[in-house]
Amino acid sequence: MNNLYRVGLNCFKRILFVLIILYTVSCQSNKSERQTFKSPDLSAQLGPVASMDSIANHLIKVRKTVGTTRALALHYPDLSEDEAYKIQMTMLSKLEEQGERVAGWKMGGAKVTDASKPFKPLFGFMLASLEVKSGGVADHRQYVNGSPLVEAEVGFLIKKDLSGPVISRDDLLEAIGGVGGFSELISIRVRDAEGGTKAATAQAIADGLSNGGYVCPKTLRSLDEVNLSKIEAQVIINGQLKARGNSMGYRFIDAVLYLANTLPKYGRYLRAGDVVITGSLLDSPPAKIGDQVEITFSAFNPLNINST
Repeated sequence: MNNLYRVGLNCFKRILFVLIILYTVSCQSNKSERQTFKSPDLSAQLGPVASMDSIANHLIKVRKTVGTTRALALHYPDLSEDEAYKIQMTMLSKLEEQGERVAGWKMGGAKVTDASKPFKPLFGFMLASLEVKSGGVADHRQYVNGSPLVEAEVGFLIKKDLSGPVISRDDLLEAIGGVGGFSELISIRVRDAEGGTKAATAQAIADGLSNGGYVCPKTLRSLDEVNLSKIEAQVIINGQLKARGNSMGYRFIDAVLYLANTLPKYGRYLRAGDVVITGSLLDSPPAKIGDQVEITFSAFNPLNINST
């Protein structure tokens, strides 16, 4: 009986040992896969003679495969901003036909660095499916090379439609339902000809200015409670300060007003429930797999996400 017991015990130990080895190898393999995640380059799938519709389809495929493309830089270096916005809106319409929904708009260029130049911020759409809840998880598989860039932004909730054709500043102020601290998660899909992240402005516009996701606050403040000219922000990763900035020089309301009056040119307008975020207040550090990220604001509640 003792011999049978010893034989059974030895078999159990061997089986347990094999299971532990298999589990360890699996974990190391998964960890290695996550650490070496690299987005595919789909540049070769778009040629030099393509319609606006084909370019939009290409950019959608790049999005859905979490890939990158140099095709716009290689074949369409002279793309105008107006053409780029038309491509962006064509892409958005196709995504909506596939079941996506617009949650709002992201902007760039709201900070004035040269007062002699015309104020002409940029914009791109944000999809409801890309929202990451504060306190939630940002899945690395949804971002180029598995690593989103984290931004800290001031955002506004629109509480009623602004269909135009001309929106006044008073119209806009009446339509703002609240202001808060948001974060955008950048995923740079459109690349320059060498594969770098410095694509021309029009090429970036065509893809929606690299929006990969966004984090909304749980609460907002009324506009009259906040001094928009004195907001400070920080990005803290794993307890270490990675970036800081402030709102000096930003023309937030002017940027949203520009958006309200420009969208109708492309068959769109600001709708009740839309969120408009207005550009990062700081340089954008990357969030790597396993990172714990906190975005803090002097005037708003902090945001928290985990990158997994």
